[in-house]
Amino acid sequence: MRDPDAFPAVPWRRRLLILLAAVATASTVLLTMLYPPAGVKRKPQPPDAPRCVAGQTQDCVGGMASVIAAPPPPPASAPR
Repeated sequence: MRDPDAFPAVPWRRRLLILLAAVATASTVLLTMLYPPAGVKRKPQPPDAPRCVAGQTQDCVGGMASVIAAPPPPPASAPR
């Protein structure tokens, strides 16, 4: 049987502190999701912006996206 004094009750001040910290954290997360911090602002494209031609990367619709990818692994050796 357990000893009732093995885990003493948490004092009310500490409970209040934990409750306030949880409410502050939850409200910070919620407000950050509703009003995200200012990021990079893109300039709006005019509705009649031309499509990109070969080699053009700015001031056109359908620009190029750069992707960094790992090189493919070397081929496995052939079984004998």
